[in-house]
Amino acid sequence: MLLALIACAWLLPGIFGHGPWKQDETYSFGIIHHMLVSGDYLVPTNAGEPFMEKPPLYYWTALLFAKALYPLLDYHDGARVASVLYNIVTLVFVAKIAMMVWNKRTLFSLPVLGTLALFAGSPGMLKHAHDMFTDVALVCGSAIATYGLLAIAMNAQGKTPRLTAAVWFGLGVGIAEMSKGLFVPLIFAATTVCVGVLVRECRSRSYWKMVGIAVLVSLPFFVVWPALLAQHSMPLFMEWFWDNNVGRFFGFSVAKLGSDNDHAVILRALFGFALPGSILAALALTAGEWRRIPTPHLALPLSFSIISIIVLESSATARQLYLLPVLLPLIMIGTRVVPHLPGWLHTAWDWFSRISFGLIAAVIWATYIVSSMPVEYHHWIAYFGRWLPLGFVTPFQPLAVAAASAMTAGWIWSLGKIRLTGKWRGVFGWFAGITLMWGLAYTLLLPWGDYAKSYEYVYNDLDEKISSTWASSDCMASRNLGESESPMLYYYTGILHRPIDNINKTQCNWVILQTPGVAPLPAGNWTLFWQGRRDGDEDQLLKVYRRNGATSG
Repeated sequence: MLLALIACAWLLPGIFGHGPWKQDETYSFGIIHHMLVSGDYLVPTNAGEPFMEKPPLYYWTALLFAKALYPLLDYHDGARVASVLYNIVTLVFVAKIAMMVWNKRTLFSLPVLGTLALFAGSPGMLKHAHDMFTDVALVCGSAIATYGLLAIAMNAQGKTPRLTAAVWFGLGVGIAEMSKGLFVPLIFAATTVCVGVLVRECRSRSYWKMVGIAVLVSLPFFVVWPALLAQHSMPLFMEWFWDNNVGRFFGFSVAKLGSDNDHAVILRALFGFALPGSILAALALTAGEWRRIPTPHLALPLSFSIISIIVLESSATARQLYLLPVLLPLIMIGTRVVPHLPGWLHTAWDWFSRISFGLIAAVIWATYIVSSMPVEYHHWIAYFGRWLPLGFVTPFQPLAVAAASAMTAGWIWSLGKIRLTGKWRGVFGWFAGITLMWGLAYTLLLPWGDYAKSYEYVYNDLDEKISSTWASSDCMASRNLGESESPMLYYYTGILHRPIDNINKTQCNWVILQTPGVAPLPAGNWTLFWQGRRDGDEDQLLKVYRRNGATSG
C-alpha cells in the first residue's frame, strides 16, 4: 500500500487539470484531436497538415484513453493518461532490471528500490514522464528492450537461453521505433554488437540466435505502418523516413524542419537533466567499475550510453529530451557505486536534499498562499512574474490542497524512515524531496501555470467574440501560425485554419496572423477584429482580421 501511494505521488501530479502546453503537448494533442474528429489513424495530422516527425503509436494509445475516459475527463486530460500507462510499464521493467543487476528475487530490497528511486528521481525523467508526447512511449520501449537484451546476455553467460528474453527485446525495440523512429533502434543494434564482442559468453551462436528471434519479433513494427504509409503516399513516407530520420542527423532537413544542435546541449543535460545518474556513473567508472566491462551488467549500459552520446553530439539536431533513453543505462552504471560511497557522503546527500527541497516546498506553499490573495499583495511574489502573470489569483481547490498536504505530511514522516536505510539514505532522500517538489508545484500552482501556458483562455476569448459573426460557410486563412497555435485554435474554437500559399491570396473572409515574424495580410481590404496573447507572453501576439464587406453569420 505504501509503495502504491508513493507511486501515485510520483505518477499523477501534472497529468490532470491543465490544457496541452507548448512546446510538445500542443502538436501532440493536435494529432490526437485530428484522429478523434476525422477517424484517420494512418497519417499523423496536426490541424489539417500532415505532421510526419514521429510514428503514431503514442497517438493511437492516447486516442483510446481520450475516447474511453470522455466525458469523465476532457479529451486532453484523458489522452495524457496514456503517459501514466507507459510510465507504469517503464517502472515495472526498471524494477526487473534492478532485480537482475543486484541478483535479487524480490522488489522489496534496498538496492532494487534504490535503483528505481534513482531512475524516477532524475529531473529529466520526472519532468517529461508527465508530458503528453511520444518520448514517454520511447522510454518505455527502451526499458523493455534493455531488460530483454540484458536477459539474453545473462542467459548466454549461464548457458540457459530463454525465448521470453528475445521476445521482450524485440517488443521493446519495436515500441521504440513506432514511438519516435529509427534512432534508438539503431543504438540498440550497435549495443547488441558491442555486447556480443565484449562479453565472452555472448560470442556464441546461442546469443545471436536469440538476437535473431528478437529481430523477427520487432519486424512488424518496422514494416506494417511504414508500408501502409508508403502505399498511401510515398512523399509522406519519404518525409518521415528521409527528412525526419536521416535528414535531422546529417542536417540537410534542419532548415526546413527546425531544431538544430549547438553541440553543448547534451553535455549540459548530463549535468542537470541526467542527475544524479550521470555523476554516479562517472564515480563508478573512476572507482574501478570499468573492470567489469566483460560482464553484461556493464557492457550493455556503457555501450548504449557512449554510443548515444557520441551520436547525439554528432547529430545536426539535438534537444535535452533526446537523452531520456540514456537515463536508465546511466543509472545501471552508477547504482553499483552507491553502497561503496563513504557514510558521510550519504548523510550529506540526504541533508542536502532535506534542506534544499524542504526550502523549495516552503516557498511553494508560501507562493500559493500569496497567489490566492488579492492582486495588491502579489508584489511579494514578483520574482515569479518572469514566468507567470502576477494578475492571476489562484483559486482554492480543496482536492489539490488536500493532496499537497498529504504529500507534505508524507515527506515529513518519511524523513525518520530514510535515516534507517543506511547506504541508500542519500538516494531515498533525494527521491523523496524531488517528488515532493514536483507534487506541490503541480497541485498548488497548477491553475496559475495553466493560465500562463495554455491557449485555452486566449482562444476561448476569441470564440466568445467571433461566435455571433461567424457564418457556417466561413473559413479562416492563416499566415505564420505555428504548429502549437494552429491545433489549439481548432480544438478550442472548432476553426480549422487554411495556410496561405506564396500567392498571398485567399477566398476566406477571416485571417489569423501570428507574430513575431513577417506575416503580411493577404490581398484585399481587412479590418482588425480581435487580438490576444497568453497573459505574460510578450513575445507572441495573435491577430484576427475580417474582410471588409463580409456578412455576419
